[in-house]
Amino acid sequence: MRAAEPGLPDRRQQIASVAVPLEEAVKSPVAPIPWKGLLLGFALVPLNLYWILQLEIVQFVSWPTILSLPMNALAFLVVLSLANGVMERRFPLLSLSQRDLLLTYLILCLSSAIGGTDFLQVLISMMGYPHFFATPENRFKELFLNYLPDWLIVSDVPALRGFYYGESTIYRADNLVPWLIPIGSWFAFTSILIFSLLCLSVLVRQRWSEEERLSYPLIWCPIHLSQERLRFWRNSMVWWGVASASYVSLLSGIRTLFPTFPGLVTRGQVNWGELIPKRPWNAFGIMPVGLYPFVIGLGAFMPLDLSFSCWFFAIFQRLERVAIAVLGWDVEPRVPYFPEQATSVWTALCLFLLWNAKSSLSASLRRSREDDSSEVMPVSVALISVLIGFVLLVAFGFLIGQPVLISLTYFTLYFLLSLAFTRSRAELGAIAHDLPYGGPTNVLTTLIGSRNFHPRALTAVALYYWFNRSYGSHPMPFFLEGFRMARQVGINLKTIAVAGYGACLFSFLIFFWITLHIAYRLGAATARIKGDIIRAYAEIYPQLQSWLIAPTPPRRDALAWMTGAFLSTWLLMSLRFWAGGLPIHPMGYALASNWSMDRLWSSLLVSWLAKLTLLHLGGMRAYNRALPFFEGLVVGDTVMATFWGLTGVLLKRQTFSFWP
Repeated sequence: MRAAEPGLPDRRQQIASVAVPLEEAVKSPVAPIPWKGLLLGFALVPLNLYWILQLEIVQFVSWPTILSLPMNALAFLVVLSLANGVMERRFPLLSLSQRDLLLTYLILCLSSAIGGTDFLQVLISMMGYPHFFATPENRFKELFLNYLPDWLIVSDVPALRGFYYGESTIYRADNLVPWLIPIGSWFAFTSILIFSLLCLSVLVRQRWSEEERLSYPLIWCPIHLSQERLRFWRNSMVWWGVASASYVSLLSGIRTLFPTFPGLVTRGQVNWGELIPKRPWNAFGIMPVGLYPFVIGLGAFMPLDLSFSCWFFAIFQRLERVAIAVLGWDVEPRVPYFPEQATSVWTALCLFLLWNAKSSLSASLRRSREDDSSEVMPVSVALISVLIGFVLLVAFGFLIGQPVLISLTYFTLYFLLSLAFTRSRAELGAIAHDLPYGGPTNVLTTLIGSRNFHPRALTAVALYYWFNRSYGSHPMPFFLEGFRMARQVGINLKTIAVAGYGACLFSFLIFFWITLHIAYRLGAATARIKGDIIRAYAEIYPQLQSWLIAPTPPRRDALAWMTGAFLSTWLLMSLRFWAGGLPIHPMGYALASNWSMDRLWSSLLVSWLAKLTLLHLGGMRAYNRALPFFEGLVVGDTVMATFWGLTGVLLKRQTFSFWP
């Protein structure tokens, strides 16, 4: 349960803020290291990454790594849970404990984040693009190629020819060697970045998990699914949920393969420009509407006030566009600067939470002198490690041409956003927290103006685009969720930290091996690879070209919108903190600005209505009884997503996509 908010009546708190009432936050006895789960997790990393690349790059079936609960990792957990039930009966010595299963799941989640759509997939697409696609027409060589460090970018065009056109192999020295130094350099950078994020998680763990007792809505389905002796599967409500999700997915999938089949239509869009073509109502735009069973299932675990805020602000932002049209401010198409506003909201949320936790963090620093073997590391050591990592990252930026002040601002904003996304998962259970066209790259060039950057500094900012493109695949929240799961089932926190960090580094190397193997065989720029590895992931270079050819001035109107968003967020959070009972959370506004929430809002509306009805009509007892059904929706959608993904890979054609 979440921490009680001051002034919030008990009954209102139960209805508005309840998330997961099944288990209280407990400290289970710590067991020995679950070696079987550790080894199995690392053994499955290559298969997991290969499966992700098939789904998201090669066949372009779906994007599971954008989601906060990677369906590919959950699918492995479903299979392992069922297989383990058989092993417990026939080969008990080889069976896995719940700790083993959850450690394997966590390793696969971190592997998915590292190899995901908004992380390494963007990096590898950026490493070869500028030199291979440079032409006299786009003026890449004249504008910025000389500012790109050779130790970060692959500049050997003959070696890149096989990568983009295929019919070759990475196992030739002339193809492999040009990649080694750039991969090694980015590996060193990523090692520092991930370790800093891990230490940040350690800093806030005790405050968020044990003092505020945040509910971590996304961890409960995996925890229940991993229970031994198939306890999860013995609940009839689970099977009703699995059957419902499978039925919807099966009919939709058949209709995708055979368009004349009378299947269910669960997704579409409302084009308000056609329905109401006159201004200002046509500014409402095209609004996607869809019912995703896994979203309805996960939404049942979210606090009511937060799930309400998500769909409410999704509609509110559409009305905001109408108001902009009424005022005639839509002459500038970027107004009201939703990505920049969302970045400002996330930043304000993080700073507000840190400010209110300052006494707790200070007390943790004082207590850190005491020896506590159950903690990952003393809080003081974690803080020093974060500061050292921050200094090293700033030094890296200076080394590639980024001024120290810009580098300081860049990574400060990045760490604040990382903390905010992690909080959104721990408190809200945000199903997706992507932030396209937000983050430090966009904010700095918008507020400062590209004309005030030296071309070398602007190029350096562009090089960081790969881990700031959209934040859908972010590793930090998984560390904190892993710590919470560890406390629940009795895994030592040090085991989670070491295994998680090792999984990230191991996944980095395995990702490059598998991706280069596939690309040199099929060709990243050919029709045999259907994903966005060329079309969208290297989009920063055309943007850099635009910044340099047509430099932009500082946008003071963007600063005004961001300031308004920051102050409004601080005010709303203060009202929630001091008065209590406010049903609107500013986190919903930040999430409503992302690409995913545009598609999730209608499912969250259904989930919110279902949960509200259960609580008001049947109370906590009815809600508890219904929760296995919602978990069944998640599991059923996961199973069918895997089925349609396998079908698409085998048939080499587009099949039903569970998401988006």
